[in-house]
Amino acid sequence: MTAEEKVAHDALLEQVKSVAKSEIETRGFQNADSVNALIAKSLEGLNIEQLRSYDGEKIQTTLNSIAGELEKVKNIRVGSDLDANRNALKQAVDMLMSPKADGSASDVELMMRDKGNGGTKEIVLNIRAAANMTTDNTINENSYPAEMIESVSLIDGVVKKRRGEQYIFDIADRRIVANIDQYTSWLEEGTEEGAFAIVAEGAVKPLVSTALVRNFAEAKKIAGKTVITEEFAKWRPKAWQAIQDLLRDKLQRDYSALLTTDLNAQAASYVGTSLDDTIVTPTDFDAIGAVAAQIETLNFFPDVLILHPQDKWRLVLQKDSENRYYMLVPFVDADGVVRMMGFRVVTSTYQTPGTFTLGESGLFKIEEETITIRLGYGIDVTTGTIGTSGGTAVTSVTSDFDNNRMRMIIETFFKDWIATNHIGSFVRASFATVKAALLKP
Repeated sequence: MTAEEKVAHDALLEQVKSVAKSEIETRGFQNADSVNALIAKSLEGLNIEQLRSYDGEKIQTTLNSIAGELEKVKNIRVGSDLDANRNALKQAVDMLMSPKADGSASDVELMMRDKGNGGTKEIVLNIRAAANMTTDNTINENSYPAEMIESVSLIDGVVKKRRGEQYIFDIADRRIVANIDQYTSWLEEGTEEGAFAIVAEGAVKPLVSTALVRNFAEAKKIAGKTVITEEFAKWRPKAWQAIQDLLRDKLQRDYSALLTTDLNAQAASYVGTSLDDTIVTPTDFDAIGAVAAQIETLNFFPDVLILHPQDKWRLVLQKDSENRYYMLVPFVDADGVVRMMGFRVVTSTYQTPGTFTLGESGLFKIEEETITIRLGYGIDVTTGTIGTSGGTAVTSVTSDFDNNRMRMIIETFFKDWIATNHIGSFVRASFATVKAALLKP
């Protein structure tokens, strides 16, 4: 290299170092001196043509790339021991900067030379954690308040208790309306007198008359309330939502129970048929048949049989005198409905064991509104006895508003009835009672 070429070479080298230093200082590295030394070392041995290839834009781009990678390395945090991670990082960088065992240039030096020649060589840092990462040391399960559970999604909501299904809606005709009227009125056929007959010419025609009877049903209301604090509704929204669902469910169950009570109050009992005292060894099937005969004698058409599950299985497992099962009763029809002796079978734990209900469905009527839920404030009034006179007086009054409470009212209006002329269309009977009536003396 001539003296003139050496001057040009040194000038270019200083220019590259200056640009690199300026760029590194602009980015504000804390270890700028070490990085400058690294860059200077990597530039040693480059000829003038290689230095000329470092135009200003390329130098800036190359250094931006290096600076970006160094910033990533600077910000790496692996494991929980910071000092151990720093040591791992230092060892990895030292290894890349140190000459190879055979005396050849380091990985960083080779990368800088490769960049000078327009190459794309990259350095990969493989930094190992100071410890094996497990569920115990990787995630810090910080202690959290119980309220935080509200942010956790629930699987299938609240697991409810198993309860029996009321059978009222399997036998009644149910209708839901937007707004119920206070009364429902209908006309029933009353007593008729006389009869039509064949009369001779000029003879007096027989007098025939009939009457109508007006009947009615009055609306009733089933309702309940619950009182909660405003904090509970605010800080436990999921629990509050689940409780509202449970309260609506309880309203439906209690409502169904009241309807079933009304149904049973209108049910007829077994009075008797011509089958009484005629069967040597009456079975439960005989009892069902006798009740069906009574209902059909009144010109009704029984189509639904309500049994307790224990009675259903007792009937299924009954055998004849030769120890053979009654395979034809019960059976499942093409629609998947269980039938016994031609009747649709409904099982319910609310049917008393040892009894059954048989009847024509659709004659017991129910009309109801949808459930109404209201939130508001109220007061609690406490009364007590006054002196020895036995009178009562208000002793204290507490307000929901003053005590940071609110109350929820759940209610619905309904009417249920059966026309007088349809009484007898369903019967509630005891297997033992009917079999005793059928037993041949």
